[in-house]
Amino acid sequence: MVTAALQIAEADGLSGVTLGRVARKLGCHVTSLYTHVDSIDDLHVRMAVVVQSELAQLLWRAALGAEREGALRRLAVVYRDFGESSPVRSRLLFALTTTKDPRFRTGGQYLAEPIRATLGSFGLDDEQVRHAHRAFGSAMRGFLLAQAEGQYSDDADDTFEAIVSLFTAALTAGNWPGGSG
Repeated sequence: MVTAALQIAEADGLSGVTLGRVARKLGCHVTSLYTHVDSIDDLHVRMAVVVQSELAQLLWRAALGAEREGALRRLAVVYRDFGESSPVRSRLLFALTTTKDPRFRTGGQYLAEPIRATLGSFGLDDEQVRHAHRAFGSAMRGFLLAQAEGQYSDDADDTFEAIVSLFTAALTAGNWPGGSG
């Protein structure tokens, strides 16, 4: 069911996903879906959890065997590639960031671990990692959303490189703001 919903979203956007369309795609009656999901919101969360897992696996692979600047650059490239190749899936993650659903929160923690480990490799304490992770995630989301809307046209590569370079320069300098020290 989630795979069918993601296929519909890829073809027609997230707003195109309805329980009726998913049921038709699966060849069943919409009431049959209610044995698996509670609502369209529940289906959206289930979709987002699958996408979190997909992105997390890519991030984990990118971070393996690398640290500091190399790992951060790899993670940023994964975010960008994922956003470019799967814009609907990326938007699904961004749209549901406020959900309190435990499944989404658990998926988010798994997604965050390679990023947080990479940021920690710069010598940041836990509080600094928390804020650096938020800043990095916001920068990646902002870049992807703006690029998807065509805001960077000719110089998206330069803008992306500037974002990654700003992060690596600040983190490598060893004076990331905040912290318990």
